[in-house]
Amino acid sequence: MKVTVHAGLTFQVGPMSSNQYGRVDVTFADLDPEEPLGPQLMQGKKTAKQAYVAVLEELDREVELLYDKGSGS
Repeated sequence: MKVTVHAGLTFQVGPMSSNQYGRVDVTFADLDPEEPLGPQLMQGKKTAKQAYVAVLEELDREVELLYDKGSGS
């Protein structure tokens, strides 16, 4: 049997009055309960962090573009 673990984070982007949110989800799939969990999670955490940073950077760029369009810049 393999195990899957999923976690998500929803966060506000922009000013509080904008009511706009971003969400990042991370799933670790195919964890083998017959193997030590620590080594399996170490590589997953490293990869997830790199992906999380890349997604947030892209989200920041997209939000800036939206606000630039809205301000007429």
